[in-house]
Amino acid sequence: MKRPLRYIQQRLSIRLGIVIVLIITVAFMLLFGYLFNRGKRYIQHAAIDRATQLLDNTTERINGIMDETELATNYMAQASPQLMYPDSLLALTRRMVEQNTVMQGFTIALEPDVLPQQGERFTVYSYRVADSIVSIVKNDYDYFDDPWYETPVKKGASCWLDPYQYAVPGIDAAPVWYFSFTTPFYSSDGRLVGVSCADLSLQWLSEAVSDVKPFPHSSAIMLGRDGRYIVHPDTSKLIRENIFSDAAPESHSDIEALGRDMLAGNSGMVETTVDGHDAFIFYCPLERTGWSIAIVCPESDVFVRYNRLVVAVWVIIAVGLMLLMLFCYQTVRRAVQPLSLLDEQVKRIADGHFEELLPESPRRDSVGRLTNSFIRMQQSLEKSVADIRRVNAEQQQQNNKLASAYQLKVETNQRKAAFIQDMYHKIRTPLNIISGFTQVLAANQDALPADEVDDITSRMKESADDIARLAHELDEAARMNNAAK
Repeated sequence: MKRPLRYIQQRLSIRLGIVIVLIITVAFMLLFGYLFNRGKRYIQHAAIDRATQLLDNTTERINGIMDETELATNYMAQASPQLMYPDSLLALTRRMVEQNTVMQGFTIALEPDVLPQQGERFTVYSYRVADSIVSIVKNDYDYFDDPWYETPVKKGASCWLDPYQYAVPGIDAAPVWYFSFTTPFYSSDGRLVGVSCADLSLQWLSEAVSDVKPFPHSSAIMLGRDGRYIVHPDTSKLIRENIFSDAAPESHSDIEALGRDMLAGNSGMVETTVDGHDAFIFYCPLERTGWSIAIVCPESDVFVRYNRLVVAVWVIIAVGLMLLMLFCYQTVRRAVQPLSLLDEQVKRIADGHFEELLPESPRRDSVGRLTNSFIRMQQSLEKSVADIRRVNAEQQQQNNKLASAYQLKVETNQRKAAFIQDMYHKIRTPLNIISGFTQVLAANQDALPADEVDDITSRMKESADDIARLAHELDEAARMNNAAK
């Protein structure tokens, strides 16, 4: 680990490339972070607009169906008192189902004794079965306590009923979920005559609401007046559960606030957690019914293209940065290669290799001028070093000569000292002889025999000759020494 780090620290081109890439990376991150943030906000607003528009369109579609249902039912309520004949009433119900494809059935029920010949209870209804319409007259069906009849009678006005289960006698084998628009109708004197009721299938409403899919995994729900689910992707929760009991613990407060807002007839959008996933919920009311529709859009669906774009962009940026790193490395390496050569050459010069010159650079930039200036400096330095070496060699030669001369002088002085010492001994011996015989002659000249005096004189003469010879040698040595100097 240390060796690569040390290698990177020693390579200027790599360090400069890393610095450039880091600076560009930070700049790109800031720029793309800003752009992605703006893009995400734009996508979020676009998703909100898209979902809101789709929700509004669906609401308008359902409201349009309800408008048609209300208009047709009210028209029938007005026409029914003038057609108080069983066949006429039955034909009215059949025509209503034929002309309104979304109606599952239409019922006209009369108050007791309105048609005495028909008994206390009289009901006519037409019901859609597959591709055909079945019309029935019933005299034994007790409908007065059914919600579709009892509710408008008590209110004295038309109304939409919350979904309820109902089995049409003689037609439905098992109860079916309906939601109905029911209206009472009266005689000219204001007496209640009966109730007209248009039945719409809750399955049709569920399909109409569930078709609201602004995104692949989005879903729709509809709440009744008490918060119960009228439409829900999980059919087991219909009517049996409400939005307040169904909320997960982590998002209970958000869902509870959403439920209160929906039941209050408001519209809007909230961000919360649904089934453990972040989601946007768009909602608006069906004002005439007191119901509310909501679309649940997972955040992953809303930002799926954005997330793909982010991944693609970051992959492109990563590849681009690697290519940029390689380009910067090659560019910086080419730019600083002469500096690396200069660095190596300086090290060789420091080791004493002055004669190896760099090739002259053809570049005309600062690095090229620096290289060529260094080459000229090296040439001057090499010349100076050569001059110094030559002077040192001559100086060394002179020193060697001086050393030899000095050594010769020392040897000469030594020989001179030895010669003088030798001469001293050689001169001293005859001098001692002459001095000794002189003392003998001075003290005993008369007492000494003639032959002994002659012998002493002869010896003194020999000693004097020796001294003269030695003096002559000294003179010769002195002349030779002067000549040598």
